[in-house]
Amino acid sequence: MAALLPLEAIVRRLPGLRTVGFGVLDAKGELFERAVYLLAARLAELRGAERQELLERIVIVDFANRASLSPYNILARWNHAEPDFFITSRLETLRELLPAGEKLSLRGASVLKHVLTLLSESSLPLTHLDRVLGDEPFRRRLLASSRNEELAFYFRTHFAAEGKQTIAALRARMDSLFASEGVRLALSGSSAPDFLRLQNEGKIVLVNCAGPTIARGVRLLLQGLVLSDIRQAIFARPNNPTVAYWWCADEAQNFFLTRQMQENLTDILTMARSFGTFFYFLCQNLSTAVPDARMLEVLYTNIRWSLTLRSTQHDAGFLRSALPVTGRMQRPEPNPFRPAGTYTPEEERNIALAGIATLPDREGYLWLKTLSDRAIRIRTPFIDLGGGERFRTVVDSILQDTTIGGRITRGEYLDRIRERDRRWTDAPETETQDLDVPMAHAFAREQGANA
Repeated sequence: MAALLPLEAIVRRLPGLRTVGFGVLDAKGELFERAVYLLAARLAELRGAERQELLERIVIVDFANRASLSPYNILARWNHAEPDFFITSRLETLRELLPAGEKLSLRGASVLKHVLTLLSESSLPLTHLDRVLGDEPFRRRLLASSRNEELAFYFRTHFAAEGKQTIAALRARMDSLFASEGVRLALSGSSAPDFLRLQNEGKIVLVNCAGPTIARGVRLLLQGLVLSDIRQAIFARPNNPTVAYWWCADEAQNFFLTRQMQENLTDILTMARSFGTFFYFLCQNLSTAVPDARMLEVLYTNIRWSLTLRSTQHDAGFLRSALPVTGRMQRPEPNPFRPAGTYTPEEERNIALAGIATLPDREGYLWLKTLSDRAIRIRTPFIDLGGGERFRTVVDSILQDTTIGGRITRGEYLDRIRERDRRWTDAPETETQDLDVPMAHAFAREQGANA
């Protein structure tokens, strides 16, 4: 509940607080739904133009929702990125976040890279991967519209030599992404959220990567892809922008799982504040989740403030030097005829650190690191979330309402997908011929003209 305090403080000041926006990135779903409830409660308090202004600032991306949909085509290239860099980034994220037993071979990675490039150039989503691999006429249509000579050369000369086992293994690994209908629908879209615009305009962005039908590995993959998009958008913002943006990331230990994610986080931790973006990481036990001591050092060095609730002595070790001491804490003295002594400051800190493991609920140490070298022990206030049944009713009413969050109905969403795909499925048969044929005809025409 304490994790909601900063969110609740911002929501209470909306929509008047126009110089600050915030986003929630959640791989568990709990914080996402609580943020939805806080916004619903605030909307119920507002009327007229203020209510409409807040509604227009809310953007919801819920991968578990099958009725109110937000497109998230992970192959829709960022406007500020080079094509090769974008595809390489996507490929690395997909490779690193696959379960250990399902890692792609080098040949499989090569096939995937070229398929991703072809789909991205054609403005098609990852859900068409299986069709590119198995439908030759469809693949030829895409190649006929491509100007990428290296891509055409690969599919003309190398793709046919790829082993059936390599293709089958790639299909099996990618199919796991689409097991959840909500995820498959979101990834089938034609566009993706523009996190650069959303941050610059101070939107309220809620991203949920969790759901009852979304496997843990898929949740982590979605979280990693969204984090990669956010990182790219942060560094495309102007220096010292007029709107400060604040990202709240739940289950933050999952952001440190792979080398690429750690590199993304290192860049964010060390430089994002220059671009007006800040992160609020929530986790239960960070030190065990981040075994890399250098990564932990980067994290602790760049903390601006922290709130530590009941935790282990090891995990709260970074707070040791900031724990308050009085210098007057009496040492137990079994001899009644001897004056009681006091603990040294070092001993008193050790006692306070050990006591963090037994703190009561909603009590912890708040350390405003940029303002003070001492933490303050506080008790966090209770935030009313309406109880079980009311909470569920309010949250569901928002998540199923397509007029809130910039989403569209399932029927309209599917119509847009069919309209987009018609360009490739209804293409004339002449477009499906081998690429060498039109090239030969063009050469013959050129020779005739020269003669």
